[in-house]
Amino acid sequence: MNGNSMFAIPPGQQAGLWLSYAVVMLLLPVCAVIAGVVVGVSNRNQAPEDGSLVRQFLLFLAIFAAATWGISRLPSIQSRINPEVKLQEQLHANVAYEAIEKYSPSDTVKVQAALAKEVASGARVADAFVRIRPLFAALARERLGFADQATAVMWAHVMGDVLQQMKAADPQKCVRTLHPLAGTPQPLSEPVLSEESNAAFMKAVADIYASASTGMRNDGTRKDPRIELQALQTEYRLVMEQMKGEFGDDAARTKDIQWREAHPAMYCDMVLRKMQLILQREPAMAGSLLREYLRGDIH
Repeated sequence: MNGNSMFAIPPGQQAGLWLSYAVVMLLLPVCAVIAGVVVGVSNRNQAPEDGSLVRQFLLFLAIFAAATWGISRLPSIQSRINPEVKLQEQLHANVAYEAIEKYSPSDTVKVQAALAKEVASGARVADAFVRIRPLFAALARERLGFADQATAVMWAHVMGDVLQQMKAADPQKCVRTLHPLAGTPQPLSEPVLSEESNAAFMKAVADIYASASTGMRNDGTRKDPRIELQALQTEYRLVMEQMKGEFGDDAARTKDIQWREAHPAMYCDMVLRKMQLILQREPAMAGSLLREYLRGDIH
């Protein structure tokens, strides 16, 4: 099985049909025995002609074979006999995957390729979704610019919780989550998050895709208050003044890679505090600021 072939056959397609045919063929002798028993019982104490018995036998055989075919096509049965159907069910049980597939075919290809690579290495689908969380985070950041203000606020809350858990495990994991290094494992791909946080993360990715899809349409359905760029910049300067009041000159050193690597816990605290200060603004301003900050457009 190569590349993405394991994700290529949707439910109800050729593989499922052939498996259903196989089930009917394998159970045909059983259907024949049952049909024979039914014919024998229904004609007990009677002496019908051989032709009549044959017709009755063929009728009941057709009925039982058709019933077997119908049962084999039920989704619950297909998920047991067809591994492709079971795989599709596992994929669509993930809300982030389902949203990406719905709103972005090109991103779906990236996600499928990443999942296929993990599954090919022996990971279960559920574990593969954990391992590709960094990809989900990167795709969500790319779409965040099109999402509405409320969704940006929601993403900030989710990422704040993620960073808190990373920092609790190891401050360096918090830094690596924000600033991955090529060739090194990304903490988001590790089973660090709680089950609840992982579910919230996946839902947040799905919500960003749904909101961004609306934003890309430009059909007037979005009613976000407009925040001018100058007002946005002014408010961010106020946030930075608050940061300087709390952290001193270090507040301006977050872009210094050497300082960041030497003080991972403080850096993570500063990022979390900055998000808290932004979240204290009125919702429209907070959403607009977070949309820029979490995409890395302002520092």
